[in-house]
Amino acid sequence: MSETEAQTTKKRTKKDDYIVQGSILAAAAVLTKIIGVVYRIPLTNILGDEGNGFYGYAYQVYAIALMISSFSLPTAVSKLVSIRLAKRQRRNAFRVFICSLAFAIGVGLFISLTIFLGAGLISTHLMKSPLSVYALRVLAPPGLLIVAVMAVIRGYFQGMGTMLPTAISQIIEQVFNAVISIVGASVLFGIGTKAGEKSGEELLGPAYGAAGSTLGTVVGSLSGLLFLLFVIFYIKM
Repeated sequence: MSETEAQTTKKRTKKDDYIVQGSILAAAAVLTKIIGVVYRIPLTNILGDEGNGFYGYAYQVYAIALMISSFSLPTAVSKLVSIRLAKRQRRNAFRVFICSLAFAIGVGLFISLTIFLGAGLISTHLMKSPLSVYALRVLAPPGLLIVAVMAVIRGYFQGMGTMLPTAISQIIEQVFNAVISIVGASVLFGIGTKAGEKSGEELLGPAYGAAGSTLGTVVGSLSGLLFLLFVIFYIKM
């Protein structure tokens, strides 16, 4: 085989690999969307209008903070890692991963602590919904840190040219999210209702239920992160 033919074959193989990787990620995205739509139906029924409102307020703050803490991290890490791997600098590629991980942990911790300590002020004065403080405190602090770290790891795998760990972690994350959200909302709604009857606050049930539903996001993210860490540990062994 001539050098030209070898280069053509290599390019074709690389292109086919990109198509396969993209297809895997697309299939995972479709599956997670389906799971997300399905589990939201019973969750909405459990929380009711008030509970869904508390959840929505908390998630708005979470989404903004998440954008600040991990926006473009996977893409940036992927590019930096792939450049070094193309130059056969595997050790430097791993150093990029470690430095990015340290950055994500630092920023994630700072924003998480800021939101946790300021949750009362944010929910009362910014969102005008004091009872959403429970959902905000459960969702934002651990969720932001976990997702920021997970974004770096997914970027690292993407830079290595594989999307399979990312795809599987997304499915695992959404499955746990669905199950824990429904169970957490149901259990804490009951606890909050009983507490509300004693305190005279009738909306405490929906507020606790919203906090319980946010547990699904946190536990789901944690399960996805643990899977990615397992894959990294397995590769490095």
